Amino acid sequence: MIKKQRNIPLSILVLFVLFGILFVYSMLASVIYPVDLGKTDILSRLLPPSFIEGGKKEFFLGTDSLGRDFFIRLIYGTRNSLLISMSAMAIAMVIGTILGVLSGLYGGWVDWLISFLVDARLSIPFLIITIVLSSIFGSDKITMTLIMGFTGWATFARLIRGQIIQLKEQNFIECSRSLGASYVRILFEHILVNISSILIVESTLRLSSFIILESSLSFLGLGIQPPDTSLGVLVSSGRDYLISDWWLSIIPSIIIIFIVLDISLVGDWLRDRLDPKLQTNR
Repeated sequence: MIKKQRNIPLSILVLFVLFGILFVYSMLASVIYPVDLGKTDILSRLLPPSFIEGGKKEFFLGTDSLGRDFFIRLIYGTRNSLLISMSAMAIAMVIGTILGVLSGLYGGWVDWLISFLVDARLSIPFLIITIVLSSIFGSDKITMTLIMGFTGWATFARLIRGQIIQLKEQNFIECSRSLGASYVRILFEHILVNISSILIVESTLRLSSFIILESSLSFLGLGIQPPDTSLGVLVSSGRDYLISDWWLSIIPSIIIIFIVLDISLVGDWLRDRLDPKLQTNR
């Protein structure tokens, strides 16, 4: 029987390419535009984009209220938002996976304790926890990443725990255990292999929430501080000019929406492609 090859849909491929271009370009911001983000030019403040009447060619998206090139700040802001969100998501994934594996594999009081911690963490909204911790410990890049990472692990832990409890009942796990395989060998040879696709999908879907969280904290003044920038900082600093200079707030908002929608749509496609339960129902 010949299996049909399922090619990547054109829409998903376009999203991959667009996000890849945005990611690579923003990561190279300091190489392409080695500028001082704190340098101001009051004489050039609030210039419109070059494609609007009154704009200058050297400022593609105009300048902000302090005369700084808005396009360059947008690229740096995108880089910071992506780096913080992805790093925090990776930390949360590692912590959640470890706790979920311990809870599902060992059971007993270990499962009870970790489940209690998960329920306690999920009982308090993610945003409230990060706001409180950011107010206490500060809001530089590293601190912000650690706060988001160490408070975002609960959903990963609950998901992995459920998957491992199901896998423990499978015949191949029982066979390995009856042959004398240790928990460590079962973990690396069977469990991690079977939960890898689910973990990839969950990480992709959760990344959107981390990006929104980082933007929200920066918008509230609890994230990256000027003269450094992020997408949330740009939206916040441009909200006072929505009527006269709308692009200062609208353009970074569009970038946030694009990134979140892009990641969400790709995550949904990955779930449809990698989730074994959805595959068996087709």
